[in-house]
Amino acid sequence: MSDKHNMRFDYYTPSEIAVILGERLKTQRLVLNLTQATLAEKAGVGVSTVARIESGQGGTLDNVIRLAIALGMINHFAELFDIKPSSIEDIIAKQNPRLRASNKASE
Repeated sequence: MSDKHNMRFDYYTPSEIAVILGERLKTQRLVLNLTQATLAEKAGVGVSTVARIESGQGGTLDNVIRLAIALGMINHFAELFDIKPSSIEDIIAKQNPRLRASNKASE
């Protein structure tokens, strides 16, 4: 895990990704010179929640979002799950989005 800020997560497990994201949140907290207690208060969560997320032990998406907002990092979520077209068919499909999945198994 060399440069953890410019990496792809393709070959990492969920727990490894949680550790990396926790480290990133901790790094930003320290850049802002905040204690875990101060961040917890700003985010409206408990100190143990901050410690758990920073150590990669997980947390709810709501709490991760709260920490990101308190750390001024919420815009990092802007591209999360954003579907980028890879073909003209994808662009056309985006104009007429599916409202539900079919019962057919994909091939």
